Amino acid sequence: MKIELNEKNNLFYSFTMRLSFIILKLFYKFSIFGKENIPKTGPVIFASNHTSNIDPFVVGAVLYPRKVHSMAKEELFQVPLLGFFIKKLGAFPVRRGKYDRQAFKNSLEILSKGQVLALFPEGTRNRLGDGKLGSLHKGTATIAIKSGVSIVPVGIRGTEKIFSKGKLIPRFPKIKVKVGEPLLLIDDKVKLTEKIAEAITSILGEIQE
Repeated sequence: MKIELNEKNNLFYSFTMRLSFIILKLFYKFSIFGKENIPKTGPVIFASNHTSNIDPFVVGAVLYPRKVHSMAKEELFQVPLLGFFIKKLGAFPVRRGKYDRQAFKNSLEILSKGQVLALFPEGTRNRLGDGKLGSLHKGTATIAIKSGVSIVPVGIRGTEKIFSKGKLIPRFPKIKVKVGEPLLLIDDKVKLTEKIAEAITSILGEIQE
């Protein structure tokens, strides 16, 4: 799938991210820490924990006005309207459970154009709760090493409490996000993955209730 690599935000993207920020502030006492660690220009990889379907919107709201590109499972692009909308929001498909060469190429192209790539190294939502981080895939480290672009760790807490299992009515917990300092890039995807995990885990501990 062809990805849209226009750094200038379209009206739909801007509206969605502004609305997301307003909703988060009004209903979830949204707090952001470490905004000074967000580069205003140039390529960057943000690596975050993942516990809820709204996490991409949370990350997008935090990083706005920079446009964020991220991976989404390919099945979502096959849903009428939803696929169109998430593409407009900077998402591109990835086949989960196997190496996806096209998703890898798209990631490198995004970074080569000086834009923002947000990744969730756990690969899927974790159900561990209590600010715990699941095991990370090595894809984020591989992309960083291949592109030579720094990774900025991000921790999100609270989104996992919005929906209880089996219930459709949302709750309104406090949501906190902290953007950490860029990690020193090393040419070893195993050790770099460990550094990413350590950084995100440390951030989650810093923003606990």
